[in-house]
Formats: sequence, structure tokens, C-alpha cells
Amino acid sequence: MLSVKHSFLLLIGLLVTLPFRCDAFDTGIEGLSVNGYGTLGLIYNDSDNIIYRNSIEQEGRGHGFDFGVESNLGLQIDYIFNQKLSFTTQFVAIDRPEQSFNNTLKAAFFTYHIDNSFEIGLGRLFNDVFMSSEYKNVGFARLWTHLPVAFYGQLAGESYDGAKLSYHLRLGDGVLTSSVWAGRSNFPYDSNGEAKKVKFEPNFGAGLRWENQTWLLRLLYSQARINDKHDDAVAFDDALIQASKFGWPEAASIAGFTINDTWLRYITAGLSYDKNDWVIQSELSVVKSEISVHDKYASAYLSVGHRFGNVTPYFIVSKFMTLGSRETIPPAPAFVPAYQQLQTIAQAAANAFYADQNTLGIGARWDVSQTVSLKAQWDRTWVEKYGGFIFEQKNQTDKADAFNIFSLTVDFIF
Repeated sequence: MLSVKHSFLLLIGLLVTLPFRCDAFDTGIEGLSVNGYGTLGLIYNDSDNIIYRNSIEQEGRGHGFDFGVESNLGLQIDYIFNQKLSFTTQFVAIDRPEQSFNNTLKAAFFTYHIDNSFEIGLGRLFNDVFMSSEYKNVGFARLWTHLPVAFYGQLAGESYDGAKLSYHLRLGDGVLTSSVWAGRSNFPYDSNGEAKKVKFEPNFGAGLRWENQTWLLRLLYSQARINDKHDDAVAFDDALIQASKFGWPEAASIAGFTINDTWLRYITAGLSYDKNDWVIQSELSVVKSEISVHDKYASAYLSVGHRFGNVTPYFIVSKFMTLGSRETIPPAPAFVPAYQQLQTIAQAAANAFYADQNTLGIGARWDVSQTVSLKAQWDRTWVEKYGGFIFEQKNQTDKADAFNIFSLTVDFIF
């Protein structure tokens, strides 16, 4: 019997064999439209130690070839009730540790146009923290085989349950959109092959976006309170506090590893340029958390491509780093073995939260038709000492590492 993963990949393969030009399904119902997208992707990881993944939500793959990391299949259904009210729902099948209807349902929301300037969305909405968040899984909509891992891989939440109010204003030769939003969301992630999930509740923010036919500029601030009632670090923090009272006074300053009931704040800025066959895009993000170690992170990327007819070669550079040096946990009293064990665990946790990685990607996109594209990309990633964070390792080492990812994708829309 085929697994969910292999059945899903087979379905993608069948869809790719459809004629290269296809239209949305003709439902025969006025106001109802059904569209879809998908990616059939193949990667090769040349590292014997690094477990590669595009996002911390994924389980990751070791040395060799894999179809699951890059592949997905999406379906979107829209219904327009009238000129003011519409409904959108989207389902995404992708390789993930935990398969469920709730995880597959990426969007289900109503949009009401109050007037020509104001609109409000209500339901499960796209979490558009970054420029490509709304179409994160739509490979056909982006230039690269995959989103830059150093930037997009650190956050897994793609949607939230809540409301969003937007205001549109003509400004110069473009449109300025300001928005505020609030709700709650699940933040799924994988830990050594085990599916885990925390809640962002509340989760809210505000953003500005200006765009015309050439430029897109955006700025967004967001913050969320993390709810993780089953966080194992709570007991670890309690043990450190107790140790500070009985022979290891420095232990109290180390406590603070738990993420439960802490706030995560981030600000992102981005721009894109598309004119005269040049395609340029860049984003910068700074994240602030309330844990005791490595509480600030920065990530950024720059992508430059140029169209030559239907072929667009490009390069992309990205970086993800902790702002500050790697935390060194003070030594525990040698005469208490239990305290030494706590110190070892604390140092391992501090190393795991540390980030310092750089990636250079070179690739090309070939638009076979208006609905199908073929892409190839090579990524070289340098991971500094203890700097993996997004990636897991078979054997934890205290040395810098580097590895290559080769990816091929067929992206399509219908």
C-alpha cells in the first residue's frame, strides 16, 4: 500500500503530464472558481552529517536524493457572493511529520470590501510576515527552486485564525496599503523526527506596503506570545533555580530557557524590482525573543536575475545569524555531579539556539509555457561552529561545516 507521501507524489507526477497550457476548472457555477498549483522537486544533499530541510517544520533529509522536501500540491477555491463579499479556501498537501486536516487547511476566510479603500478579512488568513509568505508553497510564483532557507526556514507558521483590516490609498504612481491584524496561530516544527507544535496567542501586527509596476516595498512589525504548556525547559529552569540556592549561585542567571509564556517580536523590511528584464528582490528581518540565551537574530538575502527570453539565470546570497557571540555557560561546582550535568545540558541548549550560516545559490528558471516552469539550482551553505540552528546534525560537532544542495523542480499552476 502506498504511503501518503508516495501517493501524493504520484498525483503530482500525473498532473505534470497534463497539457502544458491549462485553465482553471470550469465549475459551471457562477462566482465559483477552482485553481491549483504544485511542485515536483528532487534534491541531492552531499553531506554525510547535515540534515537538510527548507523549514524547521520539516523532518529533513540526510545524504542522497529525496523527492519529499521540495514537492507539494495545492488547491484553492474561491467564491464571489457579490461585489463586496467573497470567500477563499486553500489546501496544501506537503511532506510533514504530522498529516492532518487542520495542517492541510492553509486558508479559509471571508473578505468584505467596506468601500473602495477599506477591506476586512476574517477566518484563517495567510500570515504575510515576509514578501513571499502568501504564496510560500507556490513554486511557480517565485524565481528560485525554493525560498531562501536562511530567511524563510526559521518560521513555520503560514496562517493565523483571526481578522485583518486593510486600507488602500493611491500614492504617486502606485498604491499604498496599510494593514493591522490580530489572531492566534499554530507554530509546527520538527524535532528529531517528532512533530511538535506551539501556539502563538495572541499574534498581532501592522504593516505598510507600496507597489507599482516596477517596485514593491514593504515594512512589517509583529509580535506573538508563545504558548507551550508541555515545554520540557520549564522543569530545567526550575532545576537551575534550585541549584542557585544550594551551592551554584550563577545558575539563577542561566535559567530562562523556557519559551512558554514569552514574547517573540520581529520586524521585516523588503523590496523588489522588476523592469527591463532585471528581477531583484531582497529582505531583512530582525527577531527578538525573551529566552535567556541568543535572544536576537538577524537574517537577510539578496537575489538578482535577468531574463533572456524564457530563461532567467539568477544568483541569491543569504545569511542567518545570532546578534552577539555564542553563549558560554559558567562552570558548575565540580563536587556536585548533578550540577555538572545541568551545566552540560545548558551549554548544549545554548549551542542549539545559536545561528551563523551563509548560503550562495546559483540557478536558472525556464518558463516552458504560461503554466509550467523548470528550474535548477545549486546551493553552497557554510555553517560556522555550532551555527546550524535550522539544520540538524547526525553527529554534533564543534567545527565549522559546509555542504551542497542540488535541486531540480517542475512547477505548475492550473
